[in-house]
Amino acid sequence: MGKPQYLQKFRKEWLQDKDFKNWLLEIDINSSKARCKYCKTEINAKRFDLLTHAKSKKHLNAVGVVSTSKSISTYVKDSVASNAAAGSLSLFIAAHCSILSVDHLGVLCAKQFKTSEAALNLSLHRTKCTAIINSVLAPHFVSNLKQSIGDNYYSILIDESTDISVNKFLGITIMFLHREIGEVVSTYLSLVEIEACDAQTITNTIKQTLINKGLSLNKLVGIGTDNASVMVGVNNGVYKKLKDDVPSLILVPCVCHSLQLAVSAAAAESFPRHIDFLIKETYNWFAHSSLRQNEYKTLYKTINDGHDPLKIVKSCGTRWLSVESAISRILDQWLELKTLFSIVRFKEHCYTAEVLYNIYNDETNLVYLHFLKPILYEVQLVNKSFESNSADSTKLLSDLTNLVKSVGKKLVSPTCRENLLSCKNIESFVCSKPYMGYIFENKIKDTKMDSNAEMQLRNRCKKFLILLFKQLQQRLPHNIQILENISVLSIKNTLSLIKEPIIPLTNLMQLENDQISKIEVQWNNILNVKWIEHTNTQKFWSEVSNYRDASGSNPFSELSEFATRLLVLPWSNAEVERLFSQMNLVKTKIRNKIDTRLLDSLLTIRAGLRRHKKCCSDYELPYAVLKQIGKQEMYQKQNNIPTTFNSIQSSSSKEVPTSQTDSYDAIFSTIHISEDNEENIIDDPSWF
Repeated sequence: MGKPQYLQKFRKEWLQDKDFKNWLLEIDINSSKARCKYCKTEINAKRFDLLTHAKSKKHLNAVGVVSTSKSISTYVKDSVASNAAAGSLSLFIAAHCSILSVDHLGVLCAKQFKTSEAALNLSLHRTKCTAIINSVLAPHFVSNLKQSIGDNYYSILIDESTDISVNKFLGITIMFLHREIGEVVSTYLSLVEIEACDAQTITNTIKQTLINKGLSLNKLVGIGTDNASVMVGVNNGVYKKLKDDVPSLILVPCVCHSLQLAVSAAAAESFPRHIDFLIKETYNWFAHSSLRQNEYKTLYKTINDGHDPLKIVKSCGTRWLSVESAISRILDQWLELKTLFSIVRFKEHCYTAEVLYNIYNDETNLVYLHFLKPILYEVQLVNKSFESNSADSTKLLSDLTNLVKSVGKKLVSPTCRENLLSCKNIESFVCSKPYMGYIFENKIKDTKMDSNAEMQLRNRCKKFLILLFKQLQQRLPHNIQILENISVLSIKNTLSLIKEPIIPLTNLMQLENDQISKIEVQWNNILNVKWIEHTNTQKFWSEVSNYRDASGSNPFSELSEFATRLLVLPWSNAEVERLFSQMNLVKTKIRNKIDTRLLDSLLTIRAGLRRHKKCCSDYELPYAVLKQIGKQEMYQKQNNIPTTFNSIQSSSSKEVPTSQTDSYDAIFSTIHISEDNEENIIDDPSWF
């Protein structure tokens, strides 16, 4: 009689054995058996039998079929990774170059990074790139902007312009207090093509744009424009039409534009015409000839021991106060330019060279420029303050009024006690021989001109100052009282024990009595809290807006809301002028057929990156945005449909779509991804 057959029990160690772990499964109800997950068969739980099955033809064929297929997670991973690659490349294209170049860039990336799963599945050309920019990236940045604005007050800056294809556009930028960063942000809002530039068309366009962007017209505080009658007209201007809907709307004409017009008007009526000829033709002499530039460079190096000359600047009417830098460059190189034209007038036999030599050879013209330089420099400082996005708005109006007073004091006697801002007849107080500055007076002595010529020169300079003073007076904003009193809200005055009252400012804003009473109480109680910010006015009021007491409410809500309304008032149209510069960089002679929607999307993306202080290389697109790439809806034509904020989820959203309809892997459209898987996907650096 033979020995009984020995029954081996399943051993847990086999699940970790390199020969069995990939296919072996334990059977709970029968410990003497094991199961192959590929062959779907049961095997005796003996090592010899397991090794025999692993070498069988049936098992090897089953394993070979499975090894050549990919798991579901691999398809999901490849799809999102390629979406991330397509989104990043589209963001780069939108920020830096033309869309046509993506046809080659996408192929190049796929070839150079063959080992990357994202590159293997990357398929990006201009059609898809345009769809991503229009339907995914631009709506994402628009949604992000709406979240930053929230329900806060804001102001807009508007201006019209034409592009290279002579289409009329209305540019709109927006100013608001970003409470997360505690700063007033001025950024791009929209660029809308218009058929006519009349007041009604512009007004309707503004209203429709605000509706499309999800902004309330009642939260509009101020409007910044140039001084065109279509904008500021008393009876039928854009401001008048908007004020019918928003009675508290404040108009702030562009101060930078006003300064430019004031200087130009005063110079045109007071100085001889050859001064303007000197400034413009000196630049034109070198502008279109590299030979002339090299000739002057050689001469300058010879005179100045090998140093290179600075470029002569163009005096341009569309670039505010560029005449100041042009005059400064000419004065710094007066001797070298005079020497140059004394030589070239014989070589080129050019009428312009002869005239320029005669002008440079007249020392009176040098005195004129030395008179203008310090005055224009003073005006330029104020202009740059209003152009800046980081200037303290509570101090800007005092800078402007100080400029008006400074020009007036150059004319009147030091003993004059007249209020120069309200003086209507400055000629009555002008000295017969006012002091024109240290350099001017010294040059008068050095030139040794006769008394008649000196008197004529002084009268012209005096006339320039009188005209400049009157022009500045006339161009001060009509609501100067409101704007001047904004300095009450400065952090220095707000946190002082003895401070200016806020009631006059609330009265000028025509607030209701109940609201004024609350603001007055909060204004007096604001010193009871120990605030962190003590230097930056904007960050201080942002801190006040975010303050909460023990009950979770803000005891300074009315005061902070009132301060926010005034801090976001626009002071110049600098931001909207920058918008048109960006537009001309995007839509050039080569790219003159770019449509309005794509142009608006490109400007939206670039402004969004600047707002985040990032570039395409370090900006991470949210997962919810990446999931939109490759969907069929992305390619739908929406040229006539305005961009809305609800087209994609916000960057802060944690919700993940439940269906996968990517163009790369349509067969897995029913795959569900959990939030845990989403976090693992995003944290995996190999995906990007």
